[in-house]
Amino acid sequence: MPLISVIVPVYKVEKYLHRCIDSVLAQTFTDFELWLVDDGSPDACPKICDEYKHSDSRVKVIHKANGGLSSARNAALDRVTGNYICFVDSDDYITHDALETLYCALVETDADVAVGNMMSVDEGGNIKEFYAPASGRTILEGDGVLSTLNQPCAQNRLYKSGIFRSLRFPEGRLYEDVFIYHKVLAQTKRMVMTGKTDYYYLIRSDSIMHSQYDIRFTDIVFAIKERYEWLESIGKKKLANEARLFIYSRVAVAYANLDASIPENRKKLREIKDIYISCYRVLMNDGTLGIKQKIRLFLLRYLPCVHTKLFGEKMPLSLG
Repeated sequence: MPLISVIVPVYKVEKYLHRCIDSVLAQTFTDFELWLVDDGSPDACPKICDEYKHSDSRVKVIHKANGGLSSARNAALDRVTGNYICFVDSDDYITHDALETLYCALVETDADVAVGNMMSVDEGGNIKEFYAPASGRTILEGDGVLSTLNQPCAQNRLYKSGIFRSLRFPEGRLYEDVFIYHKVLAQTKRMVMTGKTDYYYLIRSDSIMHSQYDIRFTDIVFAIKERYEWLESIGKKKLANEARLFIYSRVAVAYANLDASIPENRKKLREIKDIYISCYRVLMNDGTLGIKQKIRLFLLRYLPCVHTKLFGEKMPLSLG
């Protein structure tokens, strides 16, 4: 039984897939299984996956109907056998010692999750720092793990497999990592930051998250609602209110970018407005917020069109 299960969802990435798979198979740590989940990809990806399966016994392949990133990850989670789990996206790649670095840090500190630093790389090969939470090995315990809430990606981490014993990604949603990350933290007593860069995240101009704003982007509101409800339940009122303020910003973005004359959009705006109203009631009683912020909260609550005219163009689409 391999120690680590690496999960790679695969869909329409034939241009990048070899680089991704090769980076995993070239690891200095060799005791792993690699699950390639072909999520009904219409290009050459299914064939590429099978070729790797026949050439390396560590490679396992699942072919399934298209269901999205969460569905692909979940299909592998139902089958993995490793004591630890690592997610790599199929257009990204990792350094040759990524698994070894993460595994050693996790085991040596008896952590539940190990996190490495991450760089972004565009299609021209330009590399920039993307997420670097530590410059050296750093241990977070208790409330310290909550400091990672604002970077809830599933990749570039090594998890004890028990965390995903009953946890699955929400299917049919964007921001799947945001939906589950607080549930990961609820099971994390200790987290270790390796301080070492070992993951390269590809910025693609044709990716969903870099496409024009549409109704799917409102999923973030529902994800953050679950986050603030959890934070409230464990007594973290300040962090819960920070999450509520984030909902304010995302609802404001939705009003500024969705055409309310379209029935589907209008229905969605009502749904997220209801969530915002529940946040508004709490935030208006938060003594740490200034009058200017509360005026903005008021305008979005009662005069969203005015809010959009005053602030709509200034509300950033990006979550970064």
